[in-house]
Amino acid sequence: MKLITLTISVFLLSFLNVHAQHGESSEEEKEEIGEEGHHCLFKRNSVSIALGVPYSFHFKAVGINTRVYYNVGERICFGPEFSYFKKGEYTALDFNFIGHYIFETKLVGLYPLLGVNYTIEKDTHETEEAFGAVIGGGLHRNFGLLSVFAEYAHVQSRLRDDFVSVGMMFNLR
Repeated sequence: MKLITLTISVFLLSFLNVHAQHGESSEEEKEEIGEEGHHCLFKRNSVSIALGVPYSFHFKAVGINTRVYYNVGERICFGPEFSYFKKGEYTALDFNFIGHYIFETKLVGLYPLLGVNYTIEKDTHETEEAFGAVIGGGLHRNFGLLSVFAEYAHVQSRLRDDFVSVGMMFNLR
């Protein structure tokens, strides 16, 4: 699974011709971006709220995800996330506190994600809890105040899991 994720990541980075922009944009880059602004950066000191659909590879279950991010600068954001999974008698609650740094490409914003995790798994006979770390990456694209995203996250703890999530985010400016 990790080899597949690494291969896909390298392919995306090669295909999208990643270039992190630092400082002032050139006139050519400004024309490319257009009057609407960047297609993947966020307004400094803004807030974004999101709703997503995560898939757990360990339990082969689809859940629901909510998140709220504070955008410190155009490229840096952080905040809490909550995911809920229910499959038969099994229930999982996943709490994360995540940080991103956005690398702008011509098509999308790419970001590594890093954070802390707290998971609660319940079934009819027992409840397990664990703290851990979250690592992964994703991509997103802004369309005005609405953004769409897709990401992969790995939870490293006693209750390990891998997730793929897709969703939409509303940017409060």
